[in-house]
Order: sequence, then C-alpha cells, then structure tokens
Amino acid sequence: MSFFYSKFALNNLVKNKRFIVPYVLSTIFTIMSFYILSSLAFGDNLNKLPNGIDATKQVLSLGIIVIAIFSTIFLFYTYSFLVKRRVKEFGLYSVLGMTKKQIAKILVLETIFIAVTTIVLGIGLGIIFDKLMLLVLLKLFSATVTFGFSITPIAVVFSVLLFGGIFFLLLLYTVIKIARLRIVALLKDENKGEKEPKSRWILAIIGLALIGYGYYTAQTVQNPVKALLVFFYAVVAVIIGTYLVFMAVSITVLKIMKNNKNFYYKPKNFISVSGLLYRMKRNAVGLANICILSTMVLVTMGSTSALYAGMEKSYNERFPRQLMVAGYNSTNEKLKEIENNAKLSAKEAGTEVQDLVSYNSLPMVGRLVEDKFNFESNVGVDLSNVKMIVVLQLKDYNKFANKNKTLESNEILLHIDKKGNYNHNSISLNGSDYKIKEKLSEFPGTIGSDTANIMDTYYAVVKDEKEITKLATKLTELSSKELEKRGISIQTGTPTLQNYVAFNIKDTTKEAKVIESFKKLEKQSGIEIEGKEENKLTFRGVFASFLFIGVFISFIFVISQVVIMYYKQISEGYEDKGNFEIMRKVGITDKQIKQSIRSQVLLIFFSPLIIATLHTIVAYPFIEKILRLFLITDNSIFLQALAVTIVVFAIFYLIVYAITSKIYYRIIKE
Repeated sequence: MSFFYSKFALNNLVKNKRFIVPYVLSTIFTIMSFYILSSLAFGDNLNKLPNGIDATKQVLSLGIIVIAIFSTIFLFYTYSFLVKRRVKEFGLYSVLGMTKKQIAKILVLETIFIAVTTIVLGIGLGIIFDKLMLLVLLKLFSATVTFGFSITPIAVVFSVLLFGGIFFLLLLYTVIKIARLRIVALLKDENKGEKEPKSRWILAIIGLALIGYGYYTAQTVQNPVKALLVFFYAVVAVIIGTYLVFMAVSITVLKIMKNNKNFYYKPKNFISVSGLLYRMKRNAVGLANICILSTMVLVTMGSTSALYAGMEKSYNERFPRQLMVAGYNSTNEKLKEIENNAKLSAKEAGTEVQDLVSYNSLPMVGRLVEDKFNFESNVGVDLSNVKMIVVLQLKDYNKFANKNKTLESNEILLHIDKKGNYNHNSISLNGSDYKIKEKLSEFPGTIGSDTANIMDTYYAVVKDEKEITKLATKLTELSSKELEKRGISIQTGTPTLQNYVAFNIKDTTKEAKVIESFKKLEKQSGIEIEGKEENKLTFRGVFASFLFIGVFISFIFVISQVVIMYYKQISEGYEDKGNFEIMRKVGITDKQIKQSIRSQVLLIFFSPLIIATLHTIVAYPFIEKILRLFLITDNSIFLQALAVTIVVFAIFYLIVYAITSKIYYRIIKE
C-alpha cells in the first residue's frame, strides 16, 4: 500500500512538472546559497587572511540571517500557491473516493520527495561551488588565492536543520490545509462567476498615507545616525503601503474609471478596465511581492556596488597619511615629543618622515541651537541639532594650511564640514562667546579619523593654547557635572586635549618597522599608532564582503522574483483561457481581445517595476545618508551605481517578460 502511495506521489510530481520544476530549482538554489554563506562564515577558509576576518565573517553572518528569513517566507508562499493551484485535482481525487487523509498522505510524500531531493542537491551543489565563491571573495579582497577542496560539516548541519525544519512546517501546513478544505464545495464554486471587487477607500487612504510617511521621512532626515535609526520604520511603512496600493488603491482607481460612463462604455476601455479589475483582485499580493523584491534588488545592488566603487576614495580620506598617531595630553610639549618620536622611529627603520602634520584639538559633542552650542555627553536617539565641534589652535592651523592668519582672544575661524550650514556671525561654545572673523571654505590637513565623524562637524580655530585650555577646562567641568547627576563621582583633573600626528614615509615598505620602533620609543599609555597598509585588508574586507553579500542576496531575490512572475503568468494563462472563449462568444473580435489582453498584461507586469524604481529613487537621500556611515561622501558614485543597476535590472525584467509571455500565450492557445 505504501508503495502505491509513493508511486502515486511521484507520478503527480511528474504530471505537474510545469509547476513543480521551478519550485524545486529555486529551492535548490536557495539551499546552495545558504550552504555557501554558512561555509564561508563558519569554516576555516577565511582564517588564513591576516586581518579583517572578524568583520568579514560578521557581514557574512548577517547575510545568512537574511537568507534564512527570506527562504522561510518564499518557500511558504510558493508552496501555498502550488497547493492552491491543485484544488481541482484534489476534488477529482475526492470524487473518485479518496478520503482527505489519503490525499494528505500523498501530499506529504510529495513534500518529502521534494525535501530530500532539494536538500541533497542543494548541499551537493553548495559543496561544489563553495570553492568558486571563496575564490571570488578573495579576489575582491585582493588576497592570495589558495587551491584545494573541502567540506564544512557545520554548514551541512545548519543547512539540513534549517531547510529540514522549513519542510517539516510545510508538512504540517499541508495536513492542516487539506483537513480544512471543502473540496467538493470548491469545485462547485469554480462554476460560479467571479465576484467583482469592491472599492476599499479606507485601506487605499491608509496605503497612500504609509507610503507618504516613508517618502517624507526619506526626504527630510538629515543625520546619518538618525537615518539608520528610522530606516526600519520607513521601510516597514512602505512595504505595508505597497501591499495596500496593489490591493486597494488600484481597485479603487479602476472603480472610479468604471463609474465614469463616458470613458467606460467604449469597447477598448470596457474590456481593459473590467479585465484589470479582476486581474488586480487575483494578483495584488503577487504583484506587491514582485515590487518589493525588485526594490530590494535595486537598493541592495545599488548601495553595495557604490560601497565597493567608492572604497579607494573612502580609504584615502580615512588615511590621508600613511601613518597616524593619536592620544590624549594637554600640552604642546607632548605634541613635540610625539613628532620627534615619529622622526626617530622612521630613522631607525631606515627611512625618513615626509608631509608631517600635527595639532592638538578639543572635540566636543553637543547641540547647536541658533548660535549657542552646549555640551551633551549622552545625546540619546534624538539627534536633532547634534554637532561635533573640533577646536584647534591658530598656530597649528597656519602651519598645516600654510597660512598667516591672525586672531584676537574673542575671535575664531570657522569651517563647516560636509553639508552643514551656519548663518550667524558669532557663536557661543559652552558659554564662551566668540565672533566669527572668517568662515573657511576649505580646511586642509585634517587627520583622517576626523573624516569618519558621522555627524556634521565644525572646525573652530581659536587664538592660542590659553583659549583652547579654557574651553577644555569648561568641558571637563560640564562632563563631571553630567556624570555626578547620573550618580558617578569622579575627581576633576587636568583637562586633556587630543594629540594628532600624521606623516608619510619615503620608503612605504618600512611601515611595519616604523610602527614597531615608535611603540618602543613611546612609553605613555593611550598613545596609539596605526598604518595605512596594516588597515588596508580590514577596510577592503568589510567593503568587499558587503558587495559579495549584496550580489549574493540580490541573485536570490531575482531567482525568487522570476519564480513568482512565472507562476503569475501561468496562473493568469489558465484563468484567461476561459475568459478568452467567453469574449469571443459575445462578439468581440480576436484582434480586440488580443489588444486588450496585451495592454492589461503589460500594465500588470510592469507596474511593480515602475513602483519599485520610484521607491528606489525616493529612497536615495536615505541611502546616501547611510552610506556616509561608511565614509562614502561622493554622491556621484552612488548615483552612477544606482542608474546602472536600474538600467540593467530593467533589461533583465524585459527578458523575463518576453519569456513568460510566450508561456502565457501558449497556454491561452492550448
């Protein structure tokens, strides 16, 4: 008896291959992708990299989580579609005398066959292509490629557990679905006419309001950190709004068009509008899914490719000199000592210092309201008006900017970095008032770590050490008071400034030796030196990992999208086949029918792409702010990456349309 059910289940899979094969192939690809990422993240292949391994594995782990969540949703969505498409088949089994228990048993066996096949093939292909993906990742790192073959047991275990668990849930879903199905009643319902959808004004308004909120947030957010904090809420709002646009707004608009009698009662408009009403009712969720997946692909590919394209420029901004020294001390004498140690360490390493720049600075974080800046050590999540003000001495500015500026004690020079704007002629720094003698359009010679600031940064140049020490003393007092309010008691000591020294060396291959020599010479704790080359692999690793994950996840989204589009076209083909015959019988010519169907299919098929492109364009300010967290400050890089991504994706979308349309018209003509 079990052999009979097994054979019956296998025959069903073969008979329904038009539906089953795309599902199986996409599942195999998803499992393969999950295995590869798990192998890279948890295996030993990347451990040979000298630096950057931890950051890379963290990024890969994020990719694993995304794939795990998406795989669960996608497999449930496509499986439920397959079960729904086969209701008529289940009804036939019921008419022939099969019980729900027997039908469920057949479906369970089908699911087990699919599960075993996809998991085995998915992991097998993952093992085969794992090495290829490793080579691609190492190439992005510009790291040495090693050859060999290996299997990562933990990746196999994770893949079996995740997808075995998903298929187990699908088995439960199958049993519950069949138990609750009124199969014979559903067969009778198929002979009834489909009800026309009703307008949903409330849902339509909510959908537009949610998208409006997401769009408004994207256009108005100014601070990169705040953009990151509110990004999730805006994305959720736009996703829900997108579903409601396809489910309610589209129906409501079509109903308004139908109620316009002068427009509606024309053969071309009558067929198109009435046809679109029913198409939108049947395909709203699927179209919303396609739209959201398209948006994910455009945003993911556009942003990650921009990250990689802007990597070198970002890296050079972060490290404008080959070696950088940073520490804390309040005296100019200590700064001189660090400079001397830098020169001595270069000499001991067999090279010499070039392009040296140094200064003491006082960085302060607080809120700037009008012309008054007040220190705040704990700004929380409310980042409105939060600024970083870096105070320097005039002698340091004149030295590295090659200027000969002069100042009085109550005067400052002010430079605003990034996109900040300041329209006042004076400024109060924690109660100390200064006139702005000059607003500097450029501020050359700053140390690269300053470019990593994620908030608007102001550079204030004061007259001398006395002025900067006065501000540092006030800052120390304010900081102590804030800590005391939180129950933390500290002893106020001498205020400290940040020391920055950066320099190039004539022989760049001696970087490691210079660092080693400097660490031996500099005995004070808290003084750190870092080199451009030693950080290169870490820096490149993070950016390369994001590109790798971005491309990887985008491929999964695209494959899933193609499957959904394929199922949508097949589903519409079978549903329109009957409608095609009815329109013929009421006297509509084949030419009119084909024109109407073509216009409907085009509008339905390309509406997700149009809305996804709009979502992506509107999200540009949002993504641009978030990219600033990765030091991508050149907007043209992201614009170019986004434009190329949209064009390439649109071409791909057209190809998918051409292929699936052939299947659609073939079904109609059968």
